[in-house]
Amino acid sequence: MKKVTLSLFTLLFAVSYNQSIAQDAVITLNNASFEDIPRAGGPNQVGIKGWFDCGSREFRGESPPDIHTENPSDLIFGVTMPASEGNTYLGIVTRENETWESVSQKLDQPLEAGKCYTFSIDLARSETYYNIMQTGPYDKKEKDPTAKVLKSKPAVLRIWGGVNYCPRNQLLAESEPVTNTAWQTYTFEFTPNINTKAISFEAFYKTPVLDPYFGHVLVDNASEIRQIPCPGDEIIAAVEKPKPKKEKPPHLRRKPKPKPKKEEPAEVAQVTETKEKILKNLERSKIYKGQKINVDNLYFEANQSEITEDSYEVLDEVVSFLQANEDVRIEVGGHTNGAPKHAWCDSLSRVRAKEVAQYLNKKGVRGSQLQFKGYGKRKPIADNNTKAGRKKNQRVEIKILSVDTK
Repeated sequence: MKKVTLSLFTLLFAVSYNQSIAQDAVITLNNASFEDIPRAGGPNQVGIKGWFDCGSREFRGESPPDIHTENPSDLIFGVTMPASEGNTYLGIVTRENETWESVSQKLDQPLEAGKCYTFSIDLARSETYYNIMQTGPYDKKEKDPTAKVLKSKPAVLRIWGGVNYCPRNQLLAESEPVTNTAWQTYTFEFTPNINTKAISFEAFYKTPVLDPYFGHVLVDNASEIRQIPCPGDEIIAAVEKPKPKKEKPPHLRRKPKPKPKKEEPAEVAQVTETKEKILKNLERSKIYKGQKINVDNLYFEANQSEITEDSYEVLDEVVSFLQANEDVRIEVGGHTNGAPKHAWCDSLSRVRAKEVAQYLNKKGVRGSQLQFKGYGKRKPIADNNTKAGRKKNQRVEIKILSVDTK
């Protein structure tokens, strides 16, 4: 077995780097499924449990957000759909008087400036959403019996980040106008430009807008905020090639003792067994930039990222190829089937891709040759409605990022 020598600096750096990968930041939001007593937001009511009501502070006299639950005969709002998660969910609105609703909370640990994060949340729109608070421009319609059923238009969800409650330091993400009337998971990726200690969720108008309008967004099932590799991130090389040994001066070298001659053994016919390769397309003559190769015979523990021993054979093929072709750079891409929710799929696919990349790196592949990324369930190659299709979609692919063709 070839010995590998690590300098102390490299060893410490590699350990700290691998620990940082293994302990990616995970920020859990308080009351992420917006559980509370169903009620209409009124002037004398507080905001939802675990969240700070920004709208009533920014726009004095306006009501806090509404808290909804499944109610087929809701005469207050006309919102009848069940929650995406738990029992209740949040309704936040925009108004014709240029006011809007938003909620905020401080994070249990800050989002670091320059780091990349992923986050998902379930959003929807109700076909009816009655306006029951007659303020501002609605005063002139008080005598109109149709005033409380003004048609609500699609609004967007804005995610703000900053240093305190109701931050306005940076707009981290913004959805498209929410038009879907069934719950849909929206996934965002963002990079704060400052250390972010608080976030807020805000309903806002579809821009550009000339006339402010009555709109709404239903919000539920916020995921954890997870740190992810930024685009172009690479695994830092954790293995150094051994340094050449210093030769002694000729006058200090010992003369080797002559070895006794051994009798040559009689020639024996040798039979060499050539094992069939698993990844037949992983050959120098066959690869090209942008090529994707499905890693067959790669297995994980169920719903986990731990690689099983049955997978070592195919991964060692990848190791041998990359060590023999140090000009080749690859991306290890993780994919899941379409059954679980986006947040779970994104997390599982990413950690599985990371495990594979780390295995290759520990076996001696240079870190500069490796990248990894989780694609969740966004790139299926088969029908998720069949067992065979879901099995095909649950995969790890190698993508050839670059190869020196000179």
